[in-house]
Amino acid sequence: MLFQKVLYPFDMRKSSLSVKPYILKLKEAGCKEVHMLYVLIPSDWGLLPRDEYDCEEKLEVLKGALDEGYGDAVVRIYRRMKEVAKEFEEAGISVRVVLVPGELDETIAEYAKKHNISLVTLGITSESLSFFRVGRLLDIIKEVQQPVLIVKAPEEDGKEEL
Repeated sequence: MLFQKVLYPFDMRKSSLSVKPYILKLKEAGCKEVHMLYVLIPSDWGLLPRDEYDCEEKLEVLKGALDEGYGDAVVRIYRRMKEVAKEFEEAGISVRVVLVPGELDETIAEYAKKHNISLVTLGITSESLSFFRVGRLLDIIKEVQQPVLIVKAPEEDGKEEL
């Protein structure tokens, strides 16, 4: 089975959600486990303790390192990801939801290697391919060692309600 463990970087945008049906289809190709990863980028969140935050108890500890208001946002992100994860669980795919501080490309690559991920998925938009943003996408593709499934969202991207 080629794609038993799939890494699903999730950033609360519609383009992230566009990847979900493709991962569900991968169950037929042997997908047994999905790791939903939200990267807490230092420029957005400040410097945070480098750990894997995969439960609300750990998030409570993380909230102590965040400015007021950010802690609640982190918990809302985690809970939203858990909602999205339910569809995988209903399809018989085990899911791990985790938030990790770090640079996007390095964190995705390190996480994939550490957890023996067999496929990394990325949801993109035409904006992701613009001159000023394509570098981030290319950095991820260059950094990861696993195959990458790129899904282009059919509509304009925007932030999801948190």
